[in-house]
Amino acid sequence: MSNDQNPKIEIINSQDSIILDLESIKVLSKKAHTFCLQESKKGSPLRSLQSLEVSILNDKQIALVHEEFMNDSTPTDVITFDYGEILVSAETALAQSKSLKVSLEDEILLYIIHGMLHLGGYLDKDEADFNEMKIIQERILNSCFD
Repeated sequence: MSNDQNPKIEIINSQDSIILDLESIKVLSKKAHTFCLQESKKGSPLRSLQSLEVSILNDKQIALVHEEFMNDSTPTDVITFDYGEILVSAETALAQSKSLKVSLEDEILLYIIHGMLHLGGYLDKDEADFNEMKIIQERILNSCFD
């Protein structure tokens, strides 16, 4: 792993119903990338990507992608593609952030970290993998604010 790898991270806000602090999300995403890279598995896409694109969508937009690629027409929090695209739902993040009493930007950052960990070779299909990933993403999220 190369610690000097610093891919371009582009944050694109493709929804207009929720106001976000995009600059904060971008700065924290770059910080999170460093931690995710350290946790990434050998041969994972995250280690070789030159850029990451994070698109912030609404529930309707993400549900369309969810249906097209995973045959599930419901909205979801995050969808990750191995070529470096991470899609997150601002509406899902807003609902979850209110429920958990955390900031919207923190919840979106958590989704971005989750996507980066998928790119880092982590899966969450079964309970053991899900729990491992959850522990790592929470540790990374907390590290972003140290």
